[in-house]
Amino acid sequence: MEQKTIPVITWESIINGLLQRLEIPSKEEINMINRRLDNIEKLICQKQSDSEKAGKAGKADKADKNDIASDIILGVFTKHAEGANFKTIKAETEYNDKKIRNIIFRLDKTGKIKRIKRGVYKKI
Repeated sequence: MEQKTIPVITWESIINGLLQRLEIPSKEEINMINRRLDNIEKLICQKQSDSEKAGKAGKADKADKNDIASDIILGVFTKHAEGANFKTIKAETEYNDKKIRNIIFRLDKTGKIKRIKRGVYKKI
């Protein structure tokens, strides 16, 4: 009589079959996804640090432009020793109102100019 071999069924083979049938990722696949995500996070961090460095350089350029504008307005106050009003500054610099107001405010707070009366400032 011929003896039939019965295939051995283990819990591991049952679970692997279920995982494949239900398309549930294995531990190795999850680890591979985690490695990929780590690489992506590193790339994003590098891009952010590069853009922050570029942003800081851009802010430095903008600050330099504001410093130049402040120097120009201080030059107007130097020309007018008795004091200069808003109209005079606007006529000589051709800056817009908001920019002039902001620069006058900053110069007043730093003590480079002094308010004589409303709307009239003088270099200290």
